[in-house]
Amino acid sequence: LRPYGIIIDRDNMPWAVAFGGNKLLQIFPATMSLAEIDLPDPKSRPRRLVSTSNGDIWYVDFELGRLGRYSPIRNEFSEWSMPGGEDSRPYGMAVDRNDRIWIVETGTQPNRMVGFDSASGSFLNETDIPSGAISVRHMYYHEPAGEVWFGTDSNYIGRAKVH
Repeated sequence: LRPYGIIIDRDNMPWAVAFGGNKLLQIFPATMSLAEIDLPDPKSRPRRLVSTSNGDIWYVDFELGRLGRYSPIRNEFSEWSMPGGEDSRPYGMAVDRNDRIWIVETGTQPNRMVGFDSASGSFLNETDIPSGAISVRHMYYHEPAGEVWFGTDSNYIGRAKVH
């Protein structure tokens, strides 16, 4: 399965992706059991996850260039093609206090940070990362400053003011 990109949701439940497959993994700490949730496309290769305040689980599909949402409450998926298309290779992601999702497309050079409004289901802006980045793998939203911090394979640490 190659578990990858683990997060804790609003209900303190761990989630991960199966990077070696096309699954979301929900972990039940009380029993140490695992639910495998198949993504809609068998060719999907998810990498990172975030959870919004409504409990939805969001993932990026590195292979197909998509942003996806899984609603555990409705057991339902929705997917959006990234602005950079199939070759965008979305990787790092973070969610801010307004449930906007910030994603880096690593398939382009320079890498590009893309915003997504989870409420309206629409992409916001696209901004090239000045260092080029090579790849942004990890991102962290720091709420007091309204900033997303990230590390790059080009040996830089980046900061994006998102509100």
